[in-house]
Amino acid sequence: MKLICFSNFRVTSVHKVHPTRKDPFDHPPWSIAQPHAKRFGPKLPQVNAIANAMSKRLLKSRSISTMLWVTMAFVFTGTSCSSGFWQTDELGMQHRQLEGSWRALTPTTGAEAWLAGSDGLWAHIQEKGNTTTLEIMHGAGVTVGDTVVPLHYRSLVVTGDAVLGMSIASPAHIQRANITEDGGLELPRVLAWTEGDSAVFMDAMLHLGQQCIIAMGDPTDGCLHVVRSEDDGRTWTRVACADSIRPGVPAARSGEAAFAASNGNLAAVGDTVWMLSGGGASRVYRSTDRGISWQVFDTPLQQGGTMTGGFSMDFADAQHGIIWGGNWAAKDDQTQRGAVTQDGGQTWALISENAGPGYASSVRYRPGSQGRQLALVGSPGGLDLSDDGGQSWRHVSDSAFYAARFSPDGQTLWLAGNGKIGRISSDNLGW
Repeated sequence: MKLICFSNFRVTSVHKVHPTRKDPFDHPPWSIAQPHAKRFGPKLPQVNAIANAMSKRLLKSRSISTMLWVTMAFVFTGTSCSSGFWQTDELGMQHRQLEGSWRALTPTTGAEAWLAGSDGLWAHIQEKGNTTTLEIMHGAGVTVGDTVVPLHYRSLVVTGDAVLGMSIASPAHIQRANITEDGGLELPRVLAWTEGDSAVFMDAMLHLGQQCIIAMGDPTDGCLHVVRSEDDGRTWTRVACADSIRPGVPAARSGEAAFAASNGNLAAVGDTVWMLSGGGASRVYRSTDRGISWQVFDTPLQQGGTMTGGFSMDFADAQHGIIWGGNWAAKDDQTQRGAVTQDGGQTWALISENAGPGYASSVRYRPGSQGRQLALVGSPGGLDLSDDGGQSWRHVSDSAFYAARFSPDGQTLWLAGNGKIGRISSDNLGW
């Protein structure tokens, strides 16, 4: 018999709260799970058409139900004995249902993780001894026309003293909350950056350390939209498009964008940062000065379609990295969806052609494995592992997730997806 001991519920700074409901869509990584009254940022023409259709459907369904949105902050805290918090499967993977669409995931240890997702939600899971605490934090929405809609988060970073989440569509927001002495957050969140350009669609954010954070999104003004902070996310500056006079972000190609699939479009080792694009062109951008100036290199991944190219990247060290994606519309396709580099991203070689998993949205090296051990997740693909740097794969679970992240010590793999989260020890993965 499982002992469950939920307690300690609290609500702070609540003005209005909407009834909980399920998201009716398993959204593709370029879509928006929120009903904007105006046209979504022009990801691609086909994307806009689908997203606008979703918008009308959601608005229609919500017009007949009570629509009371959180305007400040709503915090739900549940405390459970660890034996009752998770459901464990035969592999040893721990599962928990968690309403929302979760694509942003940052573990700090094997016992603690932060998440951000749809409907303005942030979440904090912390395990101490036999007690696991889950906090669900609703943030303020934004007013679009006469409608207040929640921000949809797909990027999250944790610094030494704060948590920052980035929403995707116009108006894009980066919101910041200080971490308190007891490990919680100071609420409500503070708006640190916003962009109202109708074309903006932000895809990923990464903390480089030494108070430097980089965020990137789809092209505006002719190049990928890159912003930087040098004060732990309190203030932000746009990195200009490069021209003959000044350094910056190289010009984007026709149809080139990025996919907000798992906050996986950025990677860094030391002062070197990489950025992955997809769509009409799938290329790798590299900066050796923490995002101020950039070079760009071609990749052999599928590209040229609205949903083709790289969806996620990671680097084991300054020379060895991996990119993965494929074709979201043909997820079983095992060609031109994975590649590795041995020269810091300048050249890329295809791997595991016609074998192993197809499309995936998140790929990660296991820390401490010298670039040999990898985890790959996607929906509906499940979880696949590699023991040889991505050359071959073993399928270990059909449980589908959007995002995967290892704890810093490499001993725990955290997972996040549509309506659920998960966790599994490296021992149970055969490592």
